[in-house]
Order: sequence, then structure tokens, then C-alpha cells
Amino acid sequence: MSMVEQRESTGLRRALERYVPLHFRDPLGLAFRLLRSGSPDAGAAAIQAVLGAAAAPVDLLLRPLETARLERARAPTKPILFVAGPPRSGTTLVTQTLIHALPVAYLTNLSGIFPRAPITAGRLFRARLANEKVRARSHYGRTSRLYGPNDGLQLWDRWVGGDRTRIPAELGPAECLALTRFFGAYEREHQRPLVAKNNSLNLFAALVADALPTARFVCLRREPLFLAQSLLQARRHIHGTDVLSYGPHSPNRDSTLSPTDDVCAQIRFHEDTARQQQQAIGAERFQFLAYEAFCDDPAGFVMEVSEKLGLPLEACTPVAPLQASRRRTVSAEEFAELERAVERAGLGDV
Repeated sequence: MSMVEQRESTGLRRALERYVPLHFRDPLGLAFRLLRSGSPDAGAAAIQAVLGAAAAPVDLLLRPLETARLERARAPTKPILFVAGPPRSGTTLVTQTLIHALPVAYLTNLSGIFPRAPITAGRLFRARLANEKVRARSHYGRTSRLYGPNDGLQLWDRWVGGDRTRIPAELGPAECLALTRFFGAYEREHQRPLVAKNNSLNLFAALVADALPTARFVCLRREPLFLAQSLLQARRHIHGTDVLSYGPHSPNRDSTLSPTDDVCAQIRFHEDTARQQQQAIGAERFQFLAYEAFCDDPAGFVMEVSEKLGLPLEACTPVAPLQASRRRTVSAEEFAELERAVERAGLGDV
């Protein structure tokens, strides 16, 4: 391959990475599995990827306006709550519940379509937050409708790098400034406290906490057996294989482990690293939340968050108890092997 062809190939891969991350080894197979699932949110994820690619020229044209807006921004002063935790631990459900119940700002799917200029695009298309329409429904964290919540991972790529399987060791001064300016500009645009989800923040929350003093973090935990089962199923659905990790894994990952032992090692890695983040930040800013306890009393957690965000309790929309997912979705034999793997990994106390 010539140098020109290499540059063109690299440019194409970088362009596609905004919408289909390069660690997805089988994007066409993924698209087929999304469409075959029958979920409207899965179909919306595929459509939004196409829209993002089609809207790239407009996104580029809007970027200078976005840059000017960010340069005028001051650091946020209102509280920010980041929801984090291992993949498949209930972070999307918690985020959607908080957004629906409280008058907060949140990142929408528009940020995924216009990752270079999400605030400016929102103004151009007169997009509005629609908290009351947000429902507890998604497909692997993806939602339909432009007003639907979005993880904003394309935005995080600016600050922590585009390799979402790698854990950043530091945030440089330029990245910290860009992070601060974006959330300051977003606060100025919506004049509300912000609730946002990024699963991987349980692995590097301390870096973000230094850059954003008003930020707090809630880290989800889930019963290890059912979390391991869900992670194994996610590997098969997203990657088409149970060998590739779904979500970040330890940089010292043991490649000789079986898939069942490997997902348990992944859970252990997330748990241990999240504990390190809490020790670095303090329990006041970084708290753990059990997915099952949240489902039993979501209203109690909503009220707790409303107080931390400085929102009046009367602003809360009533929230009914939810059904925690504890259903076996693999064969009895594989489920028994997962039980043994959880025990081998010492996850009983997680």
C-alpha cells in the first residue's frame, strides 16, 4: 500500500471511529445483529450512525462557532452528577430515571450526530431537552429520538483519547481546559444541574474530579453472577464472539482465561479500580450504588440526588419501584460454570 493510500485509509478509519469505534471488529455483523434484534433503540443506533456520517460536513461548518462559544465559557458552577460503573451494571436505567424525574440537563443523541458542535447544532435545530419523555428503555445504552439521552462518548474522545478500551493515565492542561469549557458552556446553555453517564468514569474519575470541582460520581454495582452473565451475552451480541471484551478490561488481562473466568476478572478489575477512585476522591464525591437496591427504591435515590443537586423535592416526578433483572439467559450448564467462575474470582463480597 502506498503512503497516500495509507493516509487515506487512516483518515477513513478515523472518520468512521466517531460513529463505529475501531475496537468493534465486525461492524457489519454488529449492524445486522442490531437490526435483527427488533429493538427500536437498536435500529435507532444504526440510523444515528448513518446520520452522523451524513451530517459531518455541517458539523465541520459549525465547529468554528462552537469553538468561539467554548472559548467564552467559564467553569461550571452548578452540580454535575456522573453515573458510572461496569458495562451492563444498570447505569443507563439509573441515568434515565434521574433525567425523567428531575429538572436536570443531559446530553442528547444530537451530540452523537454533531460531535464537533453539539451545543451549536442544538441551537440551530432548536433542539430542546424533553425530560418528561425520557423512559427507562434502551438497547445496550443506546436510545431512540434526538432528545434521548446519550453517553456523549464522541465528546469524551476529545479529552481522553479515541481508544475507549484504554484507561487514561492523566489529563493534560489542554484537555482539562477543554473539559471545563465544554461543561461550562453546556451549563450556560441550559441553566440546570447536569446528569450524565459514562461507564468508564469508574476507572478515571479522579482525573475528572480535579478538572471539575462541582462534579460528583455515583458508581453502580450489580450482583456479580448476573453481571457476568450479561457481560458474556454483550460480547456475543456486540462483537459476535465471547473472546473480545465488552468495555474496558485490565491492561494486564490474562489471555489464557476462559470467557467465563475472563468476564469475572473484568468485574474484579472494575471493582478494584473503582475503590481506588473513591479513595482518591473521597466517599462524599464518589459513592457506590447497588443496582438491586436502586430498583427496590428508586424514589429514595431520586430524592437523595435532588438534595445533592440543590433541586426542590417538589420538583421530583414520582418514581415507582422497578424490577431488577435476575433472569438466567444462558444454558443451565453455562450458568453453573459462571457460578463457579464468580466463586473462583472471589466476587461473593462485591
